[in-house]
Amino acid sequence: MKKLMVLLLVASMLFISASCGKGNENNVQENDGNKATGSQNNNNPDDEIEPYDYMGNDLTQYIKLGDYTGLDITKQSSEVTEEMFEDAIDQLLSDYSYYEEYTDRTVEMGDTVIADYAGYKDGVAFAGGTATNQPITVSSNSGYIPGFAEAFEGQTPGVEFSFNVTFPSEYKNAALAGQEVTFTCTVHYIRGNELITPELTEEFVKEKLGFNNVEEFKISFRSTVKEKFEFEAENIMYSDLWSQIIDNTEVIKYPEEEVTRVYNNQKEIYKSYADYYGTTYDMFLNHYVGMTDEELKEESRSFVKEDLVMYQLVKTLEVSPTDKEYEEGFEYYADYYETTVEELIEYYGETAIKTTILWQKLMDKLILENNIVE
Repeated sequence: MKKLMVLLLVASMLFISASCGKGNENNVQENDGNKATGSQNNNNPDDEIEPYDYMGNDLTQYIKLGDYTGLDITKQSSEVTEEMFEDAIDQLLSDYSYYEEYTDRTVEMGDTVIADYAGYKDGVAFAGGTATNQPITVSSNSGYIPGFAEAFEGQTPGVEFSFNVTFPSEYKNAALAGQEVTFTCTVHYIRGNELITPELTEEFVKEKLGFNNVEEFKISFRSTVKEKFEFEAENIMYSDLWSQIIDNTEVIKYPEEEVTRVYNNQKEIYKSYADYYGTTYDMFLNHYVGMTDEELKEESRSFVKEDLVMYQLVKTLEVSPTDKEYEEGFEYYADYYETTVEELIEYYGETAIKTTILWQKLMDKLILENNIVE
């Protein structure tokens, strides 16, 4: 199969949008785990909306395709200069940067520790109160509730300890505001203040990278860097083509129930994150995602537009991956994310992955019908 899944950026968009509707049975299977909830005029999660059947409906009532062939597509040079190669080495070394770890003394005020903690209210663990390998600066300005970080002072790495602390009365999570809770904690180590970046030595490439010497590493790494730049250049090319196709498409109207379904699905995801972090949906959306609820609705429309365009082109160009191509696609993604096909499906959902494979097959066909400008 021709260089499957080249554009991971758009693949990620397809995964995250969770806007996959029904394709035909040979292309995209419906996955109950991807269904959003709500209705066109009611966001009640008990009112379930079925994903829109893009392959089974006439999409020309919603969109009018513009030019999707004969377009000029930018492909950047993938040449790797010596400066770029050295920068890549520096970045690799920075990935192996580390802090010194101290376990031979007690924690002092101002230290940063790496610790596990679990919070309990009336003996029951509460949401957002548990973390592992968490960096905590022992200071009154730690960002934690008053008294939490300060309780680590004087503690010994490796020894479990507990303490009580009271949440502020104005705390954003009403269930915890003004409540006394118990935290059980363990400090793994005290982290040094200076980030240490290793040097490219024989010892480093042998111990960390599995090469016999620096020269052997550079020969192999130069090939890796070139492949990376070629990959990125192809990503930009595919992204450029897809953006032009989307921009050239006129929207006549939207399948409003599908827009609502996608919006509700996204909203439920963000609500669950908000609950986890002990904040409100609107506050999480504003501070963590950088958008308003109205902007989320508009984003949902853009997801639906992309699906409309994709499936209309799939029909027009008669794109249909074979079972073998789907199988190769699943294996590619599992290998890329260093997981199994089963775990990949459990995490992303079969529909989202199949939609991405279908999209890539479509783009592989479209790229041949347009002009690549180096």
